[in-house]
Amino acid sequence: MNEIKEYNSRLSKQRKSTTTLVGFLLACGFGASLPMFNDSVKHQETLYCVSNTSCQGSDIKNGISWIIDRERRNYTFDSNIKILRLLPPEDSAAIYWGVGSSAALLTAYGISKALTDTQEKSIHSQFKLLKIKALENDLIESTHLDLFNFSKQNQAEITKEIIARDTAGAIEELKSPGEKQLDHLNGHLSGEVALKSHQLQLSELDKETAKNHLETAEINRKLDKLNKPTGDTGTATQSPNDSLKNSLIDALKGHEDGYLWTIINSLKPLWLIGNQGSGKTYTAGAIALIRKYCLDAPVHQLIDRHATGDNAEVWKLLQAYTLAETEEDISTAFDECCDRWLQRIKQKPKTKQQVICDEFTNLKSLCGDSAIAFFKMSLTDTRKAKEYLLGITHNATNESFPDGTAAARKSGTILLEKFSANGETPLSRVVVRYGLVDALGNSLEDIEKTLPGWFHPQKIYDHFNGKPINFED
Repeated sequence: MNEIKEYNSRLSKQRKSTTTLVGFLLACGFGASLPMFNDSVKHQETLYCVSNTSCQGSDIKNGISWIIDRERRNYTFDSNIKILRLLPPEDSAAIYWGVGSSAALLTAYGISKALTDTQEKSIHSQFKLLKIKALENDLIESTHLDLFNFSKQNQAEITKEIIARDTAGAIEELKSPGEKQLDHLNGHLSGEVALKSHQLQLSELDKETAKNHLETAEINRKLDKLNKPTGDTGTATQSPNDSLKNSLIDALKGHEDGYLWTIINSLKPLWLIGNQGSGKTYTAGAIALIRKYCLDAPVHQLIDRHATGDNAEVWKLLQAYTLAETEEDISTAFDECCDRWLQRIKQKPKTKQQVICDEFTNLKSLCGDSAIAFFKMSLTDTRKAKEYLLGITHNATNESFPDGTAAARKSGTILLEKFSANGETPLSRVVVRYGLVDALGNSLEDIEKTLPGWFHPQKIYDHFNGKPINFED
């Protein structure tokens, strides 16, 4: 609106100044043309009378000299009049006043026409600009509405899931002890049937796999024999990188029923909690390196106020693509994560990547709404966007996480607690508070586990950089 007002004011000033100038020119033109209406001003006049009159008073007549002279060529006219006197013109420069009058009037017309054309073009140009701005505003508003509707749909889905879980919990509480016992027995029997069925399927698959390997080996042997009739038959070997990956994955799968590999391989947001000195950062670094090397998921974003300070020794091994350390950068990074997840969901990416957030307890209070939105969006969007979220915080209370997210955290995240002996020495003991399920899909809570002795970021890094780990030690 201010721009339009300034534009109207500028046009008004142009019209006022031009109107004043045109009015002055018109006044000058009409004023200079007045003498042109009186012949005595412009021409010499002749006073004469008819010869048979007294040549006084009303008998005296006047006329323009050059017209009288032309009539005097007629002998009859000349013989019947008497020339009394010649009167010179009152202003010999009257003709120039007439020329000046015409010039002033034409100039006034030209200035008026130029102003009209100029302002007409300017107004058309302004209308085009206003139309373009209106279209831009419509596009921006439409984009905001789309984002709002998308966010609203996601919130509705989360709410439905929470209500469904609360309802199931309420129904479970209303059951009698006998019904609960019956459900337990049915679940146990169903679990055994499912386990046996699963084992049978694995056996059949192993049988088919062995048969395929045997047939493949036989075909390869025959091909080698045809291609190298005089040479020795060779054996296929894995590349060094694949061998290192497979050995590490096998070690993880073989450690305590493979719970650690299940956690690392899951796209659920993983949160590490524990007191100071429990080794949360070292554990997070080891998990991030395993995901980087074994799951081809580089660290896209590292959010940590101490990234180049106390934690620099661990984080330098990850080679993160972007780093957010200041409060302003961290708030921006939270917003970028939310936007990036939405874009990756739309693009349906085939590759995976990681985002790490350390000391979320403090960031929640420092960054406010940005941190809260980041956490709530992570509950549903990271899995669809194929991003591993690895977070570190002090504990699992509402002090560390946004209010009202307890149920969603329990259903949509994995919580792993670390321990220390004396506040300084990390223990291998860990507890999976929630996030894992058994073969029947039942949630597992407060499961006591341990970390293997080689589970350290430096050892994982060295494993893929010239110093393989001996997992049999």
